[in-house]
Amino acid sequence: MDKKVEFLKKKDIKKYIEFIDNVFNYIADSKVIENLINSNTVLVIKDNDKIIASAMLEERFEYIKNKKYYYLSYLGVLKKYRREGYATKLFEKIDEMSRKNNINYLELTSGNHRRDAYYFYKSKDFKIKDTTVFIKFY
Repeated sequence: MDKKVEFLKKKDIKKYIEFIDNVFNYIADSKVIENLINSNTVLVIKDNDKIIASAMLEERFEYIKNKKYYYLSYLGVLKKYRREGYATKLFEKIDEMSRKNNINYLELTSGNHRRDAYYFYKSKDFKIKDTTVFIKFY
């Protein structure tokens, strides 16, 4: 596994949209993806020119506690490449960036049904935040 983590480039938007569709079964609009790329950091791992793994980081600030953190979303690896260490490689890069940028913590959400993800995050020293999420639909 000599594939490296790199930042998503604008020229790879179409490949990223294809990746999002394959991993999350979500057909993304290119304008939405372009806006996400402009306002977030997107890390990718490629096999030749194909995106096989990705993670999106949004830098946030918790004003009351005066803490800077990353919110992690769209972490995924194509099925064919899972259990080969690519998500771990992404986390190593995220840890490096967090230390360099004085990030206090990394936060993410994951559905209770995603058992493999649950155990993976626990193996990376994530703790479960005691919270209740409220949502109101219109």
